[in-house]
Amino acid sequence: MKNESMNPVKPLVDSIIALRTSLKQYYIQKIKEQQLDITYEMLQVLAALWKKEQMNQQDIATAIQKNKASVTPLIDNLCKRDLVRRVSDPNDRRNNLIELTVKGDEYRTLLDPVQQDLYCAILQEISEKKVLEITETLEKLTAIIDKQSYREP
Repeated sequence: MKNESMNPVKPLVDSIIALRTSLKQYYIQKIKEQQLDITYEMLQVLAALWKKEQMNQQDIATAIQKNKASVTPLIDNLCKRDLVRRVSDPNDRRNNLIELTVKGDEYRTLLDPVQQDLYCAILQEISEKKVLEITETLEKLTAIIDKQSYREP
């Protein structure tokens, strides 16, 4: 492998990390502007539930890349704010499913325009074709990294 200072992958990884940080800061700012009583991490849980209306805690943890134990207080706080509720899993009474309340779904209505504004701003600067190319490249990088993660030492 090349000297790290000469390796073109390092600035790529640094840029991906910076992008993730920028996205988080963007959503934190928009949550404040909308005066929503949630954290960015709570928004991640809501966003996972907007994609799939009911999920168990482990699936939520996987979707937002957190461990199951750290998701419990997020769900507790969302329940206190009447944004989600726990319901018994009809297939396994030992398991709870988390689902959106009407209020939790209303947050989607408030935040959809925020997301659409961001998408429009990006597409004003970067062509749709380029966005698709970048997406494809990022998916390949994810697959490469996932393959490395599960490889025998």
